[in-house]
Amino acid sequence: MQHTEKSILASIKMKDKKGLESLFRQFYRPLVMYACQYLERIDEAEDLVQEVFVKLWERDSLQQVDAKLYSYLYTTVRNACLNKLVVLKKIQQQELDEQIDLVEEHPLDEEAWAAYIQKVHAEIEKLPERTQQIFKAIVLERRKYKDVAVEMEISTNTIKTSLSRALTKLRTTFKDDDMAMFMLLCICTRILK
Repeated sequence: MQHTEKSILASIKMKDKKGLESLFRQFYRPLVMYACQYLERIDEAEDLVQEVFVKLWERDSLQQVDAKLYSYLYTTVRNACLNKLVVLKKIQQQELDEQIDLVEEHPLDEEAWAAYIQKVHAEIEKLPERTQQIFKAIVLERRKYKDVAVEMEISTNTIKTSLSRALTKLRTTFKDDDMAMFMLLCICTRILK
């Protein structure tokens, strides 16, 4: 049974856990789908939305909401997604900076660079065919997820999942080879082709 925003808020303000349960049942799935627009993976979106609900309850944040519960929840989830993306971007930049420091400490000649780039491309060729096509289209050809999805007649989420799997596989392959990992990072961040 769907409860109205007013009845849910009234229940929450009386510190009734049933109000939070109603809120969770009614808004969890739509909020997860909304978070997926910002985050690449559904499991990340689910975790984020669960964290939002826990924080709202623990901090009594919903006590101050007088109306527009719907808007408040979506704004809170959007802000949490944006904060997470900022943190992820900082981590990625830090990883790139660390790899650049490593390269500066151990300079390579052009032949060695070419060998590492070739090594990365050889591993890309070992990916399953569809995953390889997706990786090449998104990373090497710099095409948009939506365009590739339309062309391959699959969903954008399938594109994102396949790309994520490809990157995980490549990172695992190069986990003990710092220079190859650096080349992969350069290729993915569009410094190299």
